[in-house]
Order: sequence, then C-alpha cells, then structure tokens
Amino acid sequence: MKISTQSMIELLHNINKTISPCQVRHVQRTTIIAAHLAKYFDFDEKTCRGLFLAGMIDYIDTLKNAPAHCELRNDMPPIHSAVSGIRFLSPVSELLNVPLTRRLLQMASAFERFLTRTGNHHITLFLAQSGTWPGPLVDALKKSGDEEGFWFCLSSPSPDKVLNTLSPLHDEMLDHNDLIEVCRLIGHIIDQHSGFTASHSAGVARVAEKLAALYGFEQEMQIKIGIAGYLHDIGKLHIPRDILEKQGQLEPSEYTLMKQHSYKTLELLTSVDALGEIAHWAANHHERLDGSGYPFRLCAASLDIPSRIVAVADVFTALTENRPYRHRMSGAEALTIMECDAVNNRLDKEIVAVLAKNRDNIIA
Repeated sequence: MKISTQSMIELLHNINKTISPCQVRHVQRTTIIAAHLAKYFDFDEKTCRGLFLAGMIDYIDTLKNAPAHCELRNDMPPIHSAVSGIRFLSPVSELLNVPLTRRLLQMASAFERFLTRTGNHHITLFLAQSGTWPGPLVDALKKSGDEEGFWFCLSSPSPDKVLNTLSPLHDEMLDHNDLIEVCRLIGHIIDQHSGFTASHSAGVARVAEKLAALYGFEQEMQIKIGIAGYLHDIGKLHIPRDILEKQGQLEPSEYTLMKQHSYKTLELLTSVDALGEIAHWAANHHERLDGSGYPFRLCAASLDIPSRIVAVADVFTALTENRPYRHRMSGAEALTIMECDAVNNRLDKEIVAVLAKNRDNIIA
C-alpha cells in the first residue's frame, strides 16, 4: 500500500476541520505564503519540501487536545513536540534550527494573521506593525505582493485545492511504519474528543491486528486491518461531546445523530484514494451480518472478513472500557454477550471463537 505525504496531510486537515476550522484555514494560508516566499531564495529541493511540510503540520500539537473553537492562538507550542517520534516529519525540526527558515515560517504565520484580522493587503503596514524581520524576507514578501497570483491563491475559497497544486509532496511516499505513526496520532486526536473514549482507537487497532494474525492473514493485511482500527471512529469528531458523554440513554434524535459517525468515517477516509478498502473496513464497524447494523444495513454477503474483524474488535474493546452509562466489563463478561450476538448472526461466529480461544493473549 502506497500513500503520499500530501494525501496524509490532507486527511489530517480534513479531520481537524471538525475541531478548529479557522486554525486549519490559518495553517493552509500560512503554507501558501511560505511557499511563495521560498521562491525568492536559493533553497534546495529538500528545504523547499521541508518548508511546505512544516507549514502544513504546524497546528497538529495544538489540536491534539483542543476543544472545538475557532480562535487563532498566539501561544502555540513548539512544533518540535508535534513531530517528535514521527520519522517522515523529522526534517521539520532541522529547518526550525536554521534561523532563516524558522523566521520565514514565523513571518508567513504573522502575515496571515494580519490579513485575517485586518483584511488589509498593504504589506508596508504589516511590516510597520509586526516588528523587525530580516531584510531578505522583507524583500521576498514585497516581491510576492507584486504577483497577482499570490493574492489569487490567498483569496481562494478552497485553500486545500491551492495547496494540492503547489505541493512538492505528491511523490513522497510513506512506508508502513510512517503510516502507523500518523494513524496513532489520528487515533489520539479522535480519542481526546471525548474523555470516555481515551485509547479506544488504539485498543481496537491492537485487537483487530491480533485477530487478523490469528485468522491467518499475512503481515501486510494485518497492518492494514490494524490501520482500519485506528481510523474507525474518525467520524465521531462530527458528534457533539454532550452526546458522546451523556450519562443516560440517548433520545431517539440523539441516537440518530450518533449513528452518523460511521458514515462520516467513510466520507473522510474515501477522500484519500490510497486507503482503498481500509476506508470501508473502518466505516463498517457497526454493520451486522443480519442487516441490523448501520449506516447502510449491510448483510453478510456485503461484509468481508476484515470488516467483520474490525466490528468484533470494536465491540470487545468498547465492552471492556468504562463508558459514561456503565462500568467496564471483564473479558469473560464481554465474550458472553458477543457469543450471543454470534449465535444470532450479528457478529461473525468464527472470529468471535478465535477471540474467545485467545482472549488472554489478545488482552495482554
């Protein structure tokens, strides 16, 4: 499976638009500005790629634990904390240790905030109000301002499309380890949306990957099924926290809204073509073999084994976690319920049996 850095960053943007759309817009427009400024320097290809990537991910650490809001923060934490441990993002840290490239990114961010706050395109006014910048950066910003295309890009209602055109990251592919690292980050973002789902995505991924191995899938398929586990609840970012964390039974209208999350997962993940069938495995986690699930009431004939594995992993993980409306169950208690669902043709009998036989190893 191959997925480009650009595609994965776009997915992160789409996910985080549900948390802080204004912050994502700021980051996207900052990257556009940085890309234009970089044209006026004799940077090599590696530096240009790093600058583009640095602009595109600058908000991740801020949003990992952020409530839904549209404020633009001036106290954003250092980007180093966002990229630590994620191998393919490591060039960003290198750039931030170079004064010129660090200041270029700071200028791009400051100028975007100025434009958003004032609506004023007078670069001289920005320079007068924003402090002292290195002479070469001042010249680069003035030259950019002389380009009609610079302003056309910034005024576009779809900055994501502008970035897709400008991006040098389409031919930079992630390997499996890179993808898993990003999926863990996404899972963390999902889980922090509600305190009652903390670590849920990672738990589903772990159980799903172990079940896939026990079922006999080769390693690549195990990894892909695990990735589906990490991503299965992305759609919950569209669900209000007061519904996710409600102590009592949901009203019918609330339950209808809650059920939208699996469809939203499909909507978000199918925007990345390279994810392919993973998008459907993730989105199918509430479908049931007898057609009683949601969102599409798929039946057994339409649910492949990976979809069934993710569904079993999700149910088991959810039942053995604390939730606002009940305490966690033991593995044995959870399996009693799941075996009943298997007998009633809601969950796959063979997969539930594999889980029951290997419960201690899977939980460990």
